[in-house]
Order: sequence, then structure tokens, then C-alpha cells
Amino acid sequence: MMGSQEIGAILRALRKRAGRTRPEQAEEIQRFQGGRFVDPDRLKRWESGARIPTSSDFQLIADAYGLHLEQVRQAVIRARQARRLAQLHPLIEQETEEPPVERRSFIGAVLAAGVASQPWGRLAAALEGGAVDKTTTARLEATTAEMFTAEEHMPARLLAARLAEHLDTITTVLPNAGPYRRGLTIAAAETAALAGWLYWDLGDHDTARRYYSTASFAGRQAGHGAVNALVLGYASYGVEPERAREMLTAAQQHVRGQGYATARSWLCAREAEEAAAMGDQEAAVRALDRANTAFDYADPAGEQAWVSFFGPARLGSMGVSTYAWLRHPGLTAAADETLATLGGLDTKVRVAVLGDVATGYLTAGDVEQAVSVGRQALAATVETETTMGKVRLLALADQLPEGNSEARTFREEIRAAVI
Repeated sequence: MMGSQEIGAILRALRKRAGRTRPEQAEEIQRFQGGRFVDPDRLKRWESGARIPTSSDFQLIADAYGLHLEQVRQAVIRARQARRLAQLHPLIEQETEEPPVERRSFIGAVLAAGVASQPWGRLAAALEGGAVDKTTTARLEATTAEMFTAEEHMPARLLAARLAEHLDTITTVLPNAGPYRRGLTIAAAETAALAGWLYWDLGDHDTARRYYSTASFAGRQAGHGAVNALVLGYASYGVEPERAREMLTAAQQHVRGQGYATARSWLCAREAEEAAAMGDQEAAVRALDRANTAFDYADPAGEQAWVSFFGPARLGSMGVSTYAWLRHPGLTAAADETLATLGGLDTKVRVAVLGDVATGYLTAGDVEQAVSVGRQALAATVETETTMGKVRLLALADQLPEGNSEARTFREEIRAAVI
């Protein structure tokens, strides 16, 4: 689909659709810039990805190719993302219809074009000249952890740019990391996994898949299986239940050691949801039991940064989700208990919890409570711009009974706010 392509592919496709050669397209562009000569080789470099148009070219491209200016901006962003991923991981072309990216060494990656013009780029460039020390490594690892904390509050569209900058910096210092190479490779892998999650949330599934592939590759390079567990956990939200269960089962094998109780609990709870969605009640209940048992030993704040979100309320809401699929007799009690543990939590976790609980109440037949909690979920979703919250609410809207006036009103509120 053209809307998900990089700028080079779009320009090439539009030129061919118009039946023009590059010299003919260059003449067409000349017409839009007052007759000044346009070198066809310039178009060749744009189309091949050898060069990416700069902001000064955007309006000219929009006019000459009949595109909206925002379409040009977004396509250029995708081209820059692809270049960045190509620098970090040479294998990301797997399972994509786009042309293979240029192969480059993972450890030998360099900064993307223009990176040194930014403060984070200047820091990276300065570090590139000398060996990486313990302090630098600790700072970059701490920033990685902070990104996961920020994700709980910040809209994906805002955090994505910060993640890209951080990943650029790590990529640049890796060649000189020496004994700190493994730690920084793990930080890069975790950052790429989070970027994949954000781009999935933004609806850019191609870029999400590429980041996930990069993260898995880096995790293998570092011999750190927990990163693969993280990637599989994130990616399980974007596939059918049967495939998701396979991924989640595999993920749990990577977090069996000490210090991973929270990760195991999260992955088991995810497995319970997917098993319930398939109607496998026995497997769902068993997985939920494993999730609760693991959580007895969990320390979300003291383990990996990427499980800090998984507290009692989130575990409870996944239990509610599982019970709702199964129409379990304990559904209402589970929803009541989860709502009581939510408290004043104001992160994206609140969106997920309220959405699950509202659906739970509706499934149990308590329409009034479902609408009440659902309105809280809607307010939190609008505030955090969370795609997962929108998905939950639209699913809830489809289930609201037509014969209840309050439910009908709420359905219209949902559709007006999130569509």
C-alpha cells in the first residue's frame, strides 16, 4: 500500500504510473520550479534511496507528484527509519515486500545523515573518538530504562523520536564499547523492542516488524534471551490467538531464571488471554494460575525496566479479560477486585485496566457499571492517545445493547472520540 511506503518507492511508482522516464519526470519537476534545470540523476538517487529528500524539497515534490505535503513528510520519515534500521541490523528485510536494505555490519554501524547536528548526535560523535567507559555505559543503560517509564505516560508519536535518537547514540558508541559491548547491545535491543511496540501502537506494522527483528538479532548477538521474550510478548498482540500462544510459550522459556518472575507472570497472563480467546478454558485457567503464582515472587520495580508496568491492577485486568472470554462465574468478583486495586494510577496501564474491566462488567450483564467504567476508560484513552485503548473501546461499543438508551449514548461518545 502506497501509504506505508518510503519516499523513494512512492516517487518511482508515481513516475511509472504516469508513463514517464526519469528525464521526462525531471522536465515535469522543472515546470514547477520556474524552469530551473533538474538533473535526472537526482531523481534516480531519490528513487533508489541513495539520497533522501530534504525539507527544502518537500513542497516541490508534493506539487510535482500530486501529493499532500504531509504524505511527503511521512514517507521521508519512513525512509530515514529504514536507513537507521539498515545501519543497525542487516537482516531486517525478512518477510517484507519492500526491496532488501543495504547490508551493513551491526557493530560497525555509523550515524545516520544529519545526526551530528543534534545535541544527542554531537554527544555520540564525541564518544565515537574514544573508548566507552563505565560511566557512559551506565548513563545509556539508565536512559534505556527511562524510555520504558516514559512509555507509560507519553503518547507513542512523541516518544518514537526520542527512542530513535537514543538508538542512534548507542549504535554510534558500540564500535568502541570494548568490555561494555554486551551491556550496550542489550540496551540497544531493548530500545528497538520498545520502538517496535510504539510503531505497532501507531499502526505502522511494517516498521514495528523491522524493529522487532532488529531487537531479536541484537538479543542473540548479546546472548540475552530475555530480549526475545520481550519481543515475543509485544508481537503477540498483533497475530491470531493460535500463533500468539505459540509465541508466548516460546517467550516463557527465555525467562525461567531468577529475577524474571514479573516477566513470567506477564507472559503467562498473556497466554491465558489468548487461550481463552480460542475457547480453551482448561489451558486458560492453568496459565492464569501460573501467572498468579509467579507474581507472588515478582518485584516489578526491581526487575527489568520493561516489566515495571505490570502491577497487581494489570495482572487483575488480564484475569478479567480471560474470564470475560470464558464467561467465567467469577467474572464480576474479579472485575470488582481489579477496580479496587487501580487506585489513582494515571499511566497507559489505567487505559488497559479500565477497558478490560468495563468489558468484564458488560459481559457479566452489568450495563450500568460497564458504561460508568467505560467512560473513565474513554477519558484516559483520549488523554494518552493509546491505540490499544481505542481498540478496546470500539470492541466495547459493538457489544453495548441497543435497547439501553445510556448504552446507545455511550456508543456514540466512543465513536465520536476515537474514530
